[in-house]
Amino acid sequence: MTSDSFVFVGGRIATLVRGRPWADAVVVQGDRIAYVGDEAGAREHAPVGAEVVDLGGGVLLPGFVDSHDHLTSLAGVLNAGVNLNGIAEPQELLDAIDAYAKANPDLAVIRGKGFLPTTFPGMSATREMLDAIVPDRPVAILSFDIHDCWFNTAAMTAAGIDRNTPDPDPGSQYFVRDADGTPTGYCLEGANVVVLGGLGEFEVDRNRDLQKLTLDPAPSWGITTMFEAGIILGRNVDAEPVYAELVERDLRGELPIRISGTFWSREATDDPHELVAHLRDWNARYRSENLSISTLKIWSDGTMLSGGSLLLEPYEDDPHSCGHMHIPGPEITGMIEATHLAGFDVHIHVEGDGSLRTVLDAIEQVQSRHGRGARRHTVCHNTWVHPDDLRRFVDLGVVANVTPMWGTDFDGGTMDAYTSRMGEHRVRTRSMPYGDLVRSGAVVTYGADCPGVRIEEIPPLTQIEAAVTRRRPGHPEDRAYLPDQRVSVHDAVRAYTANGAYQLHLEDEIGTIEVGKRADLVALGADLFAVPDHEIHQVPVLQTLFGGRITHDAR
Repeated sequence: MTSDSFVFVGGRIATLVRGRPWADAVVVQGDRIAYVGDEAGAREHAPVGAEVVDLGGGVLLPGFVDSHDHLTSLAGVLNAGVNLNGIAEPQELLDAIDAYAKANPDLAVIRGKGFLPTTFPGMSATREMLDAIVPDRPVAILSFDIHDCWFNTAAMTAAGIDRNTPDPDPGSQYFVRDADGTPTGYCLEGANVVVLGGLGEFEVDRNRDLQKLTLDPAPSWGITTMFEAGIILGRNVDAEPVYAELVERDLRGELPIRISGTFWSREATDDPHELVAHLRDWNARYRSENLSISTLKIWSDGTMLSGGSLLLEPYEDDPHSCGHMHIPGPEITGMIEATHLAGFDVHIHVEGDGSLRTVLDAIEQVQSRHGRGARRHTVCHNTWVHPDDLRRFVDLGVVANVTPMWGTDFDGGTMDAYTSRMGEHRVRTRSMPYGDLVRSGAVVTYGADCPGVRIEEIPPLTQIEAAVTRRRPGHPEDRAYLPDQRVSVHDAVRAYTANGAYQLHLEDEIGTIEVGKRADLVALGADLFAVPDHEIHQVPVLQTLFGGRITHDAR
């Protein structure tokens, strides 16, 4: 019989409670934490028959809160195939794709991810390059940030794409075309969805199978709560079957983690009031004990590498352009205002420093008219931040969500690509200032944002190491990417626990180890705060409790 009560002893308890950060023992009874203190007190409070868990010198933490991810759809779809991370030369990319295709002759579609858009200046990658090595099967290769797609003629044919296929949003989400309008084999943003959707990548059955790679293993990584930042299966409405299935899983007691979901917008023409109406509808219909939808996800811009982000000053390699936003200032202000007044939060994808300032200005305008209230609007990614805007996160009460792995380098390749587009000064003063955000006093949260990272990079301990070292976990030989932006282990853990709970309005229930809170806990097999920084990703997750129920046990 599985116990419904536990006593954790034999290690350190990191409570994440300010002023009382450590304890020696914890008692769990049912789905709640019943005692936090010393071992003698734990023995007094422990129910008869409680299971004693010896931490063996390890540490007990609140369950990890992944505050931005796509574990229910996008992560699995876009992480299958050949890994091209760190390859900067066109011929080396082609050689890797060729080798992968030859090693997998039975694959109907050749997929891949990881090339840098700067490898092909002017979006010059073509389908003919891929045709020369794989002429008989569809090939679809995503950039390392998944905002660009490179595909061959067979993929274009299979997806039903030709010169008459419209761009999802001309100028922002589009196919690069020849003079006669025929796609060249390169596209950006929403056009990627057209290609992948046409290849059957977003079929519900396929998505269900791919959840076994991303959602189902989440407890083994110590994750107990996740903010689903957008289920992308084509059009927004296509996500409904996924949410419906998640509700059914929860009703059967089979949902492995708590999920906070979104309705999302990436088009400037989306009507704010219609978006809010959809959000209200989903909030009412797709709801269970461990699933809720109360956030509007807004995709404000693309990426700097493809010129799809608005900058405060022109691009270094294109002095006549500052880029652009998918959703300009007036439109994004309207979306924020409608959502704010309806009592929901926004979660806004922002990369460029110009896009960020526009979004912060919009939030400030809305607050000046209506007050801040209980809203906890979040800006995610924050890839480029002007120093003057750091403090505005605090002043406006905006949560800063980031992905630590993005602040690492591939043996110089990533920094070189950023420097070519932005110049050395902007890279050193504005690029992924995750440490400066913490030091400014902002509430900083972490999320893996898979497929922005690969599946093996989802585990919070991997992301924590990246935040602490600014190097790829497992690669201590890497050059640290702007090492002055490192954070402490304590700050990184807080971002994945207490701060994540705050972002999702769950701080009264989870995020710290306190009496009365839900027993969402993760037991680690070594002291996270004592091991060498470059070994953090190797610390084993021994046990995960979700509401007092064991969801992972490797003891």
